[in-house]
Amino acid sequence: MFVGGPGSGKSNYLFRVWMAIEHQSGRLRKNGLPTELDYLHDGASELLSGRFAPHTSLNVATTCEIPVSILGSNTTSTLTVPDVSGEVWNGVCDRREWPVSWDSFLASECGFVLFVRAGSPHNVKPLDWVTCERLYKDRTAARAETRVPTQVYLVEWMRTLRQLVTERSGSSYRPRLSVVVTAWDGVQLDPGPHEYIAREFPLFDQYLRADLHGFDARLFGVSVVGGDLGDEGYRDEYLAQDPVTRGYCVVAIGRHAETEPDLLTPLYWSLGR
Repeated sequence: MFVGGPGSGKSNYLFRVWMAIEHQSGRLRKNGLPTELDYLHDGASELLSGRFAPHTSLNVATTCEIPVSILGSNTTSTLTVPDVSGEVWNGVCDRREWPVSWDSFLASECGFVLFVRAGSPHNVKPLDWVTCERLYKDRTAARAETRVPTQVYLVEWMRTLRQLVTERSGSSYRPRLSVVVTAWDGVQLDPGPHEYIAREFPLFDQYLRADLHGFDARLFGVSVVGGDLGDEGYRDEYLAQDPVTRGYCVVAIGRHAETEPDLLTPLYWSLGR
């Protein structure tokens, strides 16, 4: 299951995954026709044309089910992705409401991919109350305009999913979780996802490090196209080559990070492979 807030890169990663499956550029193979095939093709066409897919509308809720097999094994699975607006995921925490229609997605061996986009304008930093008090002489001065920090949502999504998994599969089941930092090509200061998360989302970093969350979690950085399509020079370079070969994944291994071309690596982890 894909999880993430507004503008976190869920849809573009989904479409890039479909491109990789169709062109067999990773270890996932089609094991039947997916639901919402036209939706997947339309999204892939955007990337092939040098454009990112637009933000998913609040009024659009598409559930893609992609039957897959894993090359080199007898394992089959289904990628079930409720491709909904990130605001819907924010609402899961804000209102403590889980869509009943999603209950069927939590299979007995369900894995998760949690997205956060590097440099996203939707990312909300925690308010520095010390600075507020110094500037405004009143800690409550900006409180009415304060939005929920992104790192709080990240922690709460994990807490909510863990509770739901426990209700269905018991507390002993430890599902796999891939934490994916999208738009990794825009990260300049950090050598790997661990360092980025620690710098940008310290509360979330501490929650992951404490390892009391009940997930088997790993961190990844992903660039679905390998650069910024808003840069005209890079876009021309991207279109001059085969877009299916662009993009990469950064894998956090202990305190080190390695770069590899297979963008599906976070899915292999979540699928248990």
